[in-house]
Amino acid sequence: MAIVPSCPAAAQNTFGPGPLSLPQSASDVVLLDVNVVMKGTTGDEAKDANLIAAARAAAAFGPGDRYNQILADGAALRMRRLTGVRNATYALRQRINPDGVILVFTIEAQRGPVPAEARGILNGGDAREFPLLYQSDRSLLTLTLNGGSGLFRDGQAWFGAPGVFTKNNPMVARPQLGAGTGAVSTWTENYAEYGLGGVAQLGDSAFYAFGAASMIAVMSAGQDIYRNDTRSSNTIEKLYAGLLYAGPTGTNATLSVGRQNFSLNDGFLISQFGSQWNAGPRPGVYLAPRTTQDFSILGQLNWQGWTLKGFLLNPNEYEPLESNTQVAGANLRYTWNPSFYADASFITVVQSDSTYALPSGLRAGRAGLMTLAGHVRWADRTFIDGLWVESEVAHQTHRDFPMDAWAGYGTIGYLARDIPWTPSLSYRLSYFSGDNPASRTYERFDTLYSGGLAEWLQGISFAKVLTQSNKISDRIRLNLVPMQNVNLTFDWFRHRADTLTNVGANPAITQLSSHDLGQEFQFVGRWSINRYFYFQGVAGYAIPGQALKEAAGVPLKPWTTLQAQLFWTI
Repeated sequence: MAIVPSCPAAAQNTFGPGPLSLPQSASDVVLLDVNVVMKGTTGDEAKDANLIAAARAAAAFGPGDRYNQILADGAALRMRRLTGVRNATYALRQRINPDGVILVFTIEAQRGPVPAEARGILNGGDAREFPLLYQSDRSLLTLTLNGGSGLFRDGQAWFGAPGVFTKNNPMVARPQLGAGTGAVSTWTENYAEYGLGGVAQLGDSAFYAFGAASMIAVMSAGQDIYRNDTRSSNTIEKLYAGLLYAGPTGTNATLSVGRQNFSLNDGFLISQFGSQWNAGPRPGVYLAPRTTQDFSILGQLNWQGWTLKGFLLNPNEYEPLESNTQVAGANLRYTWNPSFYADASFITVVQSDSTYALPSGLRAGRAGLMTLAGHVRWADRTFIDGLWVESEVAHQTHRDFPMDAWAGYGTIGYLARDIPWTPSLSYRLSYFSGDNPASRTYERFDTLYSGGLAEWLQGISFAKVLTQSNKISDRIRLNLVPMQNVNLTFDWFRHRADTLTNVGANPAITQLSSHDLGQEFQFVGRWSINRYFYFQGVAGYAIPGQALKEAAGVPLKPWTTLQAQLFWTI
């Protein structure tokens, strides 16, 4: 965790040029670093230093952690109780390359005693304090109110052959025929999440109770890539409760139960987006507004640079296709400093009705799958300023049959901090093994719940046709920051099959005649308009490779997409 001296300019420099503000409702994003900034002074340099150290201990977040708004509210609450602190706030700042988010706490110091101040609409405050309902020196209750709207246009969806790639897909209105997208599909999606969240200290102890409850209303109208009926839903999104221990020396622990977000690292194996169903009868296929698990138990312990996480997940699947899958696992991370941390994960599928389609025609159960993974990230500014590398490798076995599957990636990038628009360029090679039918083992990697637009969707259009399994992908990424609140990302993907046997993929491409799957060009523009509104524009151009062309048996065309999305939070 970085500690920043008391000056506004220093706060800017901590996260490099071109920070992009994010809505406070952004959930479960990776934290590259956690900074503490102090405004003002207590009048004593020694007290100022002690106050910053105490605020750092109260933060209970560190590099590699996942952001949680309720826990951040709790951290700010603890900071406000420190002697000499008049107020404490926080904000998210995003840098697309290196990917991730920085959480910045700002404490306002004051000379002399600081009187306890109750705030919030329920405490007699005015409307300017909305959505804060209640805040005392020990508890906080706030209204959750955020949402988004999007307008989407896809040209030649499914490479102009929707009947080939979506036939018998239960997400379409008439599965026997497939999606009727036509040459151009245009539609709109909207959602709003509303609810309550809060945190409260339990007496004078170091324990805090926290939780959240929210509903989410979603609506789609027009012809999307699956169907064209106007549909809406209003369902429970978040519903969880937890207990936080915030020790005086920075040791902390959390335990929470219920419907909540969870991602592991950057989503390579488990993403909050990969384990949700936002398609077909459930509106919101591109906005992907649902992000919580159906049920989960999450635990975390932070101690002297070590972080231990445990999780039990029941993914949020579409009920008629419910697989009754439960995934359990643990992750142990050590952070040497904000520039270097490494972790290891063990994940197992406890139960599942899902099965693997073997080349022999037999099927094997998913329950009993075991995944062991190791991950490292390094970006030391004292060595080569702007250089970063990251890698993760995973191996899978199965308790009931011979399995030997591998996946991994390596990324190297460079951020030119002193050049206008602070360009960064990175290259990533990822590998997910396919099955060799001539071997005695099953080698097709189960990608679990990999996902996320920024990292592991691997092409906004190709991701609809290809899973991560049996795929080797190159990605070259260029990122530019033309203005402080604008960020532009250009990606090029090239996809190749590991093996020509592709059983378990889209039924149209279970057997391939070529390793060439295709390539995609993708542009994402992000604009932080103000603290309430955040705009994202996406454009994609996907070119089918020889493998898809020959497997489809009909002429294929490039798949284009244009997206305009506006997110808001109160």
